[in-house]
Amino acid sequence: MLSGVSIVQRQIVRKLRSVPHQKQPCGVDLTLSRVYRWTTPATIDFDNTNRRAAKTSELPFEGDAIKLEQGAYLVDFNETVHMPRDCMGSLFGRSTLWRSGVTVEAGVVDAGYEGPLGAVIDVKNPAGVLLHKGAKLAQMVAHPLQEEVQGYDGIYQASANSIGLDGNGTVDGTDK
Repeated sequence: MLSGVSIVQRQIVRKLRSVPHQKQPCGVDLTLSRVYRWTTPATIDFDNTNRRAAKTSELPFEGDAIKLEQGAYLVDFNETVHMPRDCMGSLFGRSTLWRSGVTVEAGVVDAGYEGPLGAVIDVKNPAGVLLHKGAKLAQMVAHPLQEEVQGYDGIYQASANSIGLDGNGTVDGTDK
């Protein structure tokens, strides 16, 4: 696994708000930018011919914070990633969250992927959680691969946010 110093030096995670506060021994902390709630169902199939992302609506912050009740939410992070073709990434929730009744789920960050990072947070705490803009929610770690690979070339490459698809089969208004 790459160290946090190596991830920062290789500029794998970009748009850090504060390197000293986000660089960790084994990764880099990711900070809260936006929170969404799903408003429609998604369609997922085997070969993506029928794939449609669920539509979302962004939830407003009150000042610099947002109170989330029990339930699942999509979050965007402030940081972006430029994953080399000889590494892959994983996201893990920070221990403060699970100690507070909140879990973080995300998929693999494929080798060659460039763009925004997001995750699902699931608030299990019956009292909810209060999150401030810029709160550190997750840590991204990077693992070297045995060899360089062709890399990710899917529809989410270089999208504007973690939603990617706008629910109409497009990324940022353009077919891909």
